[in-house]
Amino acid sequence: MKNNYSKILNIIVSVGIGLTLALLAGLPFVLGALSKSSSLDMESKYIIAITMGIYICAIPYIIALFNLKKLCYHITSKNPFSKSIPKIINNIAYCALSEVVLFNLMNILLYLIYDIYLYALTILPCVLVSFVSLAIGVFALVSSKLFEMTIDIKDENDRTI
Repeated sequence: MKNNYSKILNIIVSVGIGLTLALLAGLPFVLGALSKSSSLDMESKYIIAITMGIYICAIPYIIALFNLKKLCYHITSKNPFSKSIPKIINNIAYCALSEVVLFNLMNILLYLIYDIYLYALTILPCVLVSFVSLAIGVFALVSSKLFEMTIDIKDENDRTI
């Protein structure tokens, strides 16, 4: 059963990485097609700014996905109490917390520099991305500390037996 769990976990994370990279590769084409449609009249400088903003915001997300793949490998391996697991979880937490800062900074820059005010279309994603990223970051920091304490207790228990 553990081997099946490991395979399923690895497949889910790999599919997530693949979908993310495919969507990021197709993003300029989708935004270009949207800019040429009659319903959305945007200049090319706005499309380039939005595309660059999305790519900049995607950097910590992709780093966190690859760290999650490493974490899944360590947890499903023969030594799930490795000392490197809290470091990987900390990396995921820092990526999530930096996503909050980068996403809101990109939105502010788009508002101030390019005068892109899509009011209802930008308020909800700002709140959702900020809240979810903040929750993931705090949860990952707490999990990292908890995992460090668990490893210390396990090491102490192994030494006493």
